[in-house]
Amino acid sequence: MKPSTEIQNYIETKILPRYGELGGHTGDHINYVISRSLRFAEQAPGVNIDMVYIIAAYHDLGRLIDNETHNFESAKMLRNDDFLKAHFSPDEIEMMAEAVEDHRASLGREPRSVYGKIVSSADRDINFENMLSRVFDYTRHIHPEMTEEEVLEEARIHLREKYAKGGYALKTMYFDDPDFNSTVDAVENATRDFETFSKIMREHNKKRNL
Repeated sequence: MKPSTEIQNYIETKILPRYGELGGHTGDHINYVISRSLRFAEQAPGVNIDMVYIIAAYHDLGRLIDNETHNFESAKMLRNDDFLKAHFSPDEIEMMAEAVEDHRASLGREPRSVYGKIVSSADRDINFENMLSRVFDYTRHIHPEMTEEEVLEEARIHLREKYAKGGYALKTMYFDDPDFNSTVDAVENATRDFETFSKIMREHNKKRNL
């Protein structure tokens, strides 16, 4: 399934370029989420593929305003988009906005619609090395006072809480995805104990010249 040409042209020319303001690999992530959302939509008969595409394209745009509340900021931006308001009913606009609000796994509640479940599931990273890089860099950034061993243990605990068996990211995966399941197995094995995890993380950081 593919979005309509008109919707795709609008998103590609007016929305996706805005992610360039955030720098880094943000654009790659958005394209990744769009691709996975369209694939998961095939497991949800009856969904509007244009709406799926718009939700995925918009889901992180609010980071331009505030990183911590970006899902709500993204939803506000979607609700105020005059192009979308001219092409979708108020109910459809609200459903898309709610799906954008609901995409974060850490919210602790189930998305209100199948559209929220699609983008939330698509937003899961299935690259184990990306997970290692992000969790280590983020932990070190917010806890500059920690020793390396403390950073490693904090990172290990976070990964287990999110991705190991029983983790909240696993509980909020609503579609069949063999690649994600393989990554969950890798996290489970790597984070069982500190010694194993610290060896894996240190070898990974050597590759990154850290």
